Amino acid sequence: MHPFKQLLTMLLGLAILAGCAGGRSAFSTAEKLEREGRLDEAVLKYAEVSGANPDVGEYRARFLQASAAAAQKHLRKGNEFLTAKNYDDALREFQTAFALDSSLQQAQQQSELVIRLRNSLVYQKEGEEFEKNRKPREALRSYQKALEFNANNDEAKNAIDRLLKSKKPKMDGYELNLKSNKPLTLKFKDAKIKEIFNIISQLSGINFVFDEGVKDQNFSIYLENATFQQALDIICGVNKLGKKVLNENTIIIYTKSPEKTKQYEELVVQTFYLNKLDAKKAVNLIRTMLQVKKIYVNEEVNALVIRDTPEVIEVAQKILDANDVPDAEVVLEVEVIEISKGNTENFGLALSRYAVSTAAAKEKTTTFLSDVLVQPTSTTSSSSTSSTTASPDNLLTLFRWRGFNGFLTVPNATFNFGKTLSNSETLANPKIRVKNREKAKFNVGTRVPITTTSTNGTSIGVNVNVQYVDVGVKLNAEPTIQLNNEVAIKLSLEVSSILSKDKIGDASSLTTVVTIGTRNLDTVLSLKDGETSIIGGLIQDSNTKSKQKVMVLGDIPIIGPLLSSNDNSNSKSELVLAITPRVVRSVTVPEGEAAGFWSGKEDEPSLSKPYSSFVQEPELVPAVQTAPLPPAEAQTQPPATPAVKPETEKKAGPAAQPAPPVTAAPAPAPAAEQQPAPKVTLNLAAPASVKVNDQFTVEVKAANAANLISAPFTLAYDPIFLELVGVTEGPLMKKDGKPTTFRPTIDKTTGQVAVNLFRSPDTGGVSGSGTLVTVTFKAKNQGPASMGFLDTNFSAVGGKPVEAVAYSAVVQVQ
Repeated sequence: MHPFKQLLTMLLGLAILAGCAGGRSAFSTAEKLEREGRLDEAVLKYAEVSGANPDVGEYRARFLQASAAAAQKHLRKGNEFLTAKNYDDALREFQTAFALDSSLQQAQQQSELVIRLRNSLVYQKEGEEFEKNRKPREALRSYQKALEFNANNDEAKNAIDRLLKSKKPKMDGYELNLKSNKPLTLKFKDAKIKEIFNIISQLSGINFVFDEGVKDQNFSIYLENATFQQALDIICGVNKLGKKVLNENTIIIYTKSPEKTKQYEELVVQTFYLNKLDAKKAVNLIRTMLQVKKIYVNEEVNALVIRDTPEVIEVAQKILDANDVPDAEVVLEVEVIEISKGNTENFGLALSRYAVSTAAAKEKTTTFLSDVLVQPTSTTSSSSTSSTTASPDNLLTLFRWRGFNGFLTVPNATFNFGKTLSNSETLANPKIRVKNREKAKFNVGTRVPITTTSTNGTSIGVNVNVQYVDVGVKLNAEPTIQLNNEVAIKLSLEVSSILSKDKIGDASSLTTVVTIGTRNLDTVLSLKDGETSIIGGLIQDSNTKSKQKVMVLGDIPIIGPLLSSNDNSNSKSELVLAITPRVVRSVTVPEGEAAGFWSGKEDEPSLSKPYSSFVQEPELVPAVQTAPLPPAEAQTQPPATPAVKPETEKKAGPAAQPAPPVTAAPAPAPAAEQQPAPKVTLNLAAPASVKVNDQFTVEVKAANAANLISAPFTLAYDPIFLELVGVTEGPLMKKDGKPTTFRPTIDKTTGQVAVNLFRSPDTGGVSGSGTLVTVTFKAKNQGPASMGFLDTNFSAVGGKPVEAVAYSAVVQVQ
């Protein structure tokens, strides 16, 4: 063997041995890490070795074994954190375990459980915040939402029990100061109404003042175990009486008539600033649904001004909220392709213009220079149409007589063997973004002038008239986006081209005439989001055959074809249209109470259901009965006084949030006051699992905010599994009614939503807990869809930065 080949073989062997030694060394390091209990590091090392040596089965087997062991370790840690109610660390451990071993379904189930428990805790803290701000109805709703995620949330159950027990009858914004909350029993037959009110006054401690129009007529009532509100609703409703609350102890009773209603009803003026809904359409909507007293349209700011009762204003607010939604939009991707093919054959004898002509002229001067005949100006005979100047190559002298010459022009002959093939393609690829039910127009091409010239026969006074005609591709589209993201499109297409240009008329009146060929298409399509429809078959086919031959000689059977010229041409063009709709913003459908709500009676609009006092109690009583206070907790809870319990929770909350569960016990008051203000926590209230093609909402909730004035953040989601439908602002930043600025920027390609949400500096900040934004997603593919926060830049009044602790979430798409 050649010495160089021996050296190369030896070096190659050493390299292989070094590679094996390197792989074995890394494998030994991984084994050492595994023996030391550093399983996460061992898994990474095993993965590195297995990836570098895919053919070694031992490396792959040890990698799988280490991954399974590490997953079990993280699962045990997650269960420990879950027992200690440290939900954030527990979720991280469970998700890590499932990532290491996808067959460990227990880790996935525990992750879903932790998400529900954490969402329940978020709603519980939101309810506590509402309760501190004396908003019992909102607090009760949040506590009930907390129970939906976790039916064993004892704190939410106790809070509901506490709210229901301390609830006072509320009427016209006043909490009535009842003497007793005991149920009333009324049994009267043909009794005077004022006597019945007198008995109710003695039992409840509420004073009744009667208007002069109230008649003391007889009335029968049999009511047992009823509340004060129920008794008052029954008596006033049956006898067509109205009530006006003066304070917590006094109520005026009057007859419901137009005059008395105007006398006692208080009217409110409310201005509704509309975002997308046109004010003129909005006023027609309100007048159709409600009989408002006074309404004005301010077109300059697109607003409605309504003066009516608070109940009518609330109903109008709900109607406008449900209809003042952003318009859906779609991007239409259109491809217009015109494919042309041509085939031209030219075969045979081609003669020049062989119309034989003769000319006779008297020769004055004829000079031949370098075989070129220069013929002087001649006078043609009356029988000739024109004088002919020919070269000596094709000039034949017929005669000469007394200075006159006669000539005959002989045509040139060329024999052609020709074939021409041509392919052409015209492409227009517009992308048009269109609002729902709006028309979009697209035109690409040229404007062809058609001129008409006229004159009066002199050198001045020439009139030129120019008209332009559009030639090219014209596209008109009107999309209609449906709720299921299908798009119905009314489509109109016209493709035109110039066939010929001619000039007609004489010098005094000349007109350019253009012949234009057009092909039109009108259709209606119904396509899904991202679906492409191809329309073809608009074919134009033309065949032309022509033959020229020498007279008489061209008809001879054998010689004739050789003395003939054949021109055959075939052209074919086809028009193809491809259109793809891509929904940018789906049709916004209001959710919850905005889509459907109670609107009161025909002549008495209200958000409350008629005789609601008989409906609310049965709905709330089961929650009280199924949430008894456990004896162990009853001994540790402070007395049920609203002023003490929120303060205790306020002191215990900040200490329990960042600290481990062992130190979660309430600290003494001085120590709690020395602690810094709690950080703002961001949570994602999302369902644990959804189905493919289902739409669901994710609420971005902030807790423990203090004087928050700016809350920009970026939410990232997995675009493989989820498709973003829309983003709406939540109630937290505008809880005091002050205006806010809300600008979301959506990037569906990378799966990011940048939210810019802030208040004006002169309006101050907000404090508490609640929803910042609500994001609507559509599930696309099966798998774990993760979402979380990329960055946050919160600030308080004065520009002070606020640290935000953000948590992620995972939604399983089934």
